[in-house]
Amino acid sequence: MKRLQLKEVIEVVGGRLVHGSKDVVVKDAVIYHLHPIIQSHTMIFLDRRQPFNYEKIQHLEPFVIISDARNSREKYQEAFAVIEVENIRKAIFAFAEYYRSLFNIPVIAITGTDGKTTTKDMIVHILKKQYSVQSTVRSRNAPRKSFEYLMGIDEDTEVGVFETGLGAPGNLRYHCDIFQPTIGIITNIGIFHLDKCKTLENYVLAKGEIIEGLKNKGTLLVNGDDENIATLPLKDYKGKLVSFGKSAGTDLRATDIKMDSSQTKFTMTYDYKQYSVVLPCLGEHQAYNAMAAIGAVLNVGVDITNAILALQSFNVLEKHLQVKQGIKDSIIIDDSWSLTPGALKEALKVLQSIAYNRKKIVLIGDIGRLGDHTTKTHLEVGEMISEQNIDVLITYGQNSKKVAYRVEEKNTHIQVYSYLDIQDVYQKVISLLSPDSLCLFKCSNTDNDLMELKEHIIKKGEMERKQHDER
Repeated sequence: MKRLQLKEVIEVVGGRLVHGSKDVVVKDAVIYHLHPIIQSHTMIFLDRRQPFNYEKIQHLEPFVIISDARNSREKYQEAFAVIEVENIRKAIFAFAEYYRSLFNIPVIAITGTDGKTTTKDMIVHILKKQYSVQSTVRSRNAPRKSFEYLMGIDEDTEVGVFETGLGAPGNLRYHCDIFQPTIGIITNIGIFHLDKCKTLENYVLAKGEIIEGLKNKGTLLVNGDDENIATLPLKDYKGKLVSFGKSAGTDLRATDIKMDSSQTKFTMTYDYKQYSVVLPCLGEHQAYNAMAAIGAVLNVGVDITNAILALQSFNVLEKHLQVKQGIKDSIIIDDSWSLTPGALKEALKVLQSIAYNRKKIVLIGDIGRLGDHTTKTHLEVGEMISEQNIDVLITYGQNSKKVAYRVEEKNTHIQVYSYLDIQDVYQKVISLLSPDSLCLFKCSNTDNDLMELKEHIIKKGEMERKQHDER
């Protein structure tokens, strides 16, 4: 964080000094119930409804408290200074807006059902060749993290790149109020978070909050092939609109997408010129992520050839369609980062592309965050899988039983096994794996049972190969 004088902050938040001195330098700012306090000279935004534990932070004195408590002077007398405000939420946003205004830098905000983390990582990978970048850590993109990431911007920061996670309507608006993005990306909009959004229509609208967040003056990059994005009021957007996809007419267009066991290649057309793009990761969807990333960095000032060259050394985050060896010389596709219908569809495309003549096994868990749409969505996923050229489907979980039921009903050529006991899953997988098999592990990284099973199979495979090499 850039160091600030407390006296300038008091005016920004519309507060009054009720205790201590305003002559202090602020080195960090946190929202007390959301963020850790890690150094002295921290300014703490403290909601009067939140309990305050002085003992936990007394070793980090001096600190400043900004609160909406009416008796804040007596309540927080241990602080070096206490600022009283009428409304703590308004004070937080007023300070965030002021702090963001201190930096005339491009800030990229990324949303979408799938691909946010990879697109963010691609952008950061490209930009770090030339710029100092502040960005989201891994996929820690919840609204509670936004203020903390904003405070990570300082005098050395040249670009901000942030994922904007969504669990409920209003979350994207919150992110944008904090980050004040100049460039926005919508990777895609599928089916997810219906537990809080209730309907797909509400979910689409919630993702569309990023349009409002750009305030009709930034650059908005959208997936031009996505039917749900097409329902958003894009024609009314007065900023710069850039599309990417496979369809004719998109600004960044991918054609001739090809995959082998280790990379994805495609031809990208932009501004009437063609470019060959090579990505050391798997999936047609990675072409979309790459085009979104390239489109974003072009608006920062990166040369297109440099962006494409940088992506050749990009390393995808673990558990994103990574090909590994399992037991009995089998091949495992580890795609256990998250599970949505859209992500499963893309993973199945990769399975088909690299399977060759191997037996194709698919193992999936339950899809979460679907609310009242849980049964319907799992049946639809079953319908989709039934149309795939696979040999075996294994499901684990109560909801994924519905997937198994629909596949059994629709395609008798697929062997279907559905279990509620993880040991049963393990025994079946072990019996099926062989040197001529390829198994897709598709689950959420919060599904501990399947994650442990997958890791066990991969580690056991590593031990088998080590023992073989030592002979």
